Amino acid sequence: MEFWTGAGTVSKNRKMPTAIAAGYSAAADAAITAEKLGFDGVSAAEHHFMYDAFTPQPLQSLAAMAAVTERVKLLTGAMLLPLYDPLEAAEQSITLDILSNGRVCMGLGMGYRPLEFNTFGTAKRTRGARLVEGMEVLRLATSQETFSYSGKHYQYENVSMLPRPVQSPIEMYFCGGATPFGARRAGQAGLPYWLANSPTDHAEEMIKEYRRIGLEAGHPAEQLKVAVFKDLCIADTMSEAFELRDFMMNTFYEEHILGYGYLVDADGKNLYNPPKEHPIYQRFYSSMACVTPEMAIEEVKRYERMGIDAIYMGNRDLVAQLILPEFK
Repeated sequence: MEFWTGAGTVSKNRKMPTAIAAGYSAAADAAITAEKLGFDGVSAAEHHFMYDAFTPQPLQSLAAMAAVTERVKLLTGAMLLPLYDPLEAAEQSITLDILSNGRVCMGLGMGYRPLEFNTFGTAKRTRGARLVEGMEVLRLATSQETFSYSGKHYQYENVSMLPRPVQSPIEMYFCGGATPFGARRAGQAGLPYWLANSPTDHAEEMIKEYRRIGLEAGHPAEQLKVAVFKDLCIADTMSEAFELRDFMMNTFYEEHILGYGYLVDADGKNLYNPPKEHPIYQRFYSSMACVTPEMAIEEVKRYERMGIDAIYMGNRDLVAQLILPEFK
């Protein structure tokens, strides 16, 4: 099981203001530190047209990290593939794969913010289908010298992508949220699945559903790889862990929930600043596990028993100190 972490969010949160340029420099430094601490992957995310200047180009951010690291995987967590022409995304990922000597891993999401789709002039309602088709185009583009593809949304004939990547194909994950619909879509397509932050019981249900659908669709078990996002609020006492969770909500996640429509209901509708009593808000709140160091280790072992391939956790230094030694 691989351990992944972030390089920091390059943005200006109202409650935690930073200088944007300093944020990009700090992200490169964070990648160096993550590699030294023993993490297997470090990520950059993507959003557009936000007041907080959230990083819009994750592959360019990762290129800076590639220049100062040697081993760690470079992850997009997530890159919003339906906002790109798949061939453009393929060229960018191939370039980074060459620069990093084969260390790219593409976490690819469908996106959810209407502003991003409207401003780029692309349809939000077809984003799920286009994500699946786009990932197949990326697979073909990074594994075959010449390829053709005929889908509902994308069609290409006799395309040759040069130069060629180091990996064949480049590693990819379908970032499908935390709903049964997303798990089933990934399983049906046989795409590796990166599950969003969820309560552990819910995550286990989604992973089982993903694998069930994937196997029923005829995909080999070894193809059905799973990664998970997991927030752990680790402290010496439970009361301190609860305080840490509230701090993370107040200074980071509630800003996203307010400004990004971060929470989405079962019908795919964005929930902007929902009441804290809302069941989807409560599910997200409870997904941030409040644990002591001993409980944190057991929580990660539970995911290991699920047979997942990778787990993404923030709280980098504490995870490196308390959790990595138990697994590496």
